Amino acid sequence: MENSISVFIGVVTEEKAKTSEIIKAILTIPGVKSAWELTGSLDLIVLASSQSVHSLNVVVEAVRACAGVKETTTYLVLDSHGEVKQR
Repeated sequence: MENSISVFIGVVTEEKAKTSEIIKAILTIPGVKSAWELTGSLDLIVLASSQSVHSLNVVVEAVRACAGVKETTTYLVLDSHGEVKQR
């Protein structure tokens, strides 16, 4: 993710939407790196990155436009401190 702008996009889905179908659609969007299903107030969290704010906004708008997405919240990554190593 060096030299790029990264965001996490928190996604709330429609109650009756199929999560697997939403994730499948989101993962086809250029700039999306990963997606995770969650419990709690967010249903999904999506990691996306791009070289410019403009192109990153295109990614965020594409996530928002996916069928079954009710609302999103975008979290800008300010700094990265490495990856957690699994034991």
